Amino acid sequence: MSNRPSGEPSTDVQRAARPSIRRRPWPWFDVLGGLCVAAFVTVVLVDLRALGRPREEVSLHLDAEALADGFREGVQWYGLYRGNDKVGFSRMERRRHDDGYSLVQQIRMRPGDGGGLEHVTVDTTLDASFVLERFEVEVEGGLMPLSATGERRGDTLHIDTKGLPGSPSLDIPLTEPPVFDFSLGPLVMQSDLTPGDRFSFTIVDPLGLTPKDGTIEYLGRAPLDVLGDSVSAFHLRQELPGAPGLQLWVNELGEVLQQELPLSLLAVREAEAQATWGVTP
Repeated sequence: MSNRPSGEPSTDVQRAARPSIRRRPWPWFDVLGGLCVAAFVTVVLVDLRALGRPREEVSLHLDAEALADGFREGVQWYGLYRGNDKVGFSRMERRRHDDGYSLVQQIRMRPGDGGGLEHVTVDTTLDASFVLERFEVEVEGGLMPLSATGERRGDTLHIDTKGLPGSPSLDIPLTEPPVFDFSLGPLVMQSDLTPGDRFSFTIVDPLGLTPKDGTIEYLGRAPLDVLGDSVSAFHLRQELPGAPGLQLWVNELGEVLQQELPLSLLAVREAEAQATWGVTP
């Protein structure tokens, strides 16, 4: 469980919500693969000044109101590392609306360090139970630019794409309402957890644009150094078909403090100045 050097002082953290996650009491589960965290690792940066929203960075420390409410609005920043080298950063903004939530996640990768991907943005709308309603994806870099929108229509996920070969529109049957990766922590944190507890879910991979069945397992509490403080984090492991499990560490609200990502990346909660240092022009 690696940690990155802290720089400037910082801020952090967030909590739960609830859709279609099923507790699995016995340890066998589907072998799950590769881009459970794709929403996290493939999210590009638009000009942050154009977002038109407050840029407040949430504190690492949780107050009683946030714990009781289970959700906080605000912005969180993450440095992205491969080994000891910083290769990019991620920004997550969460907002509450009358009928649900909006999540905007962005990643900027250094050219050559993201497997071709440089900028990706995923803008997601979730209902009051954190179930996916619609999303927009913009990808720059890589083999080809990608632009896509998706919408849940009953038991079907309708997707329109630009930049992918083949049909520009897809209608994918759903066996259950899907979630996005970065809403899984809050969902799981709604439950009273015991080490070994497993949950199953259907996740939408923002790049693959298809639902996948996955599992998440609670491994117990673990000490973690974040933003110069030592915290007792909730240690989880996510798995998707065809790829090794990826670990993440979250707080009482399910907010990510540290997370393993595809492409051998590690996301570490940092202050904005520290997360963006060396990456922004």
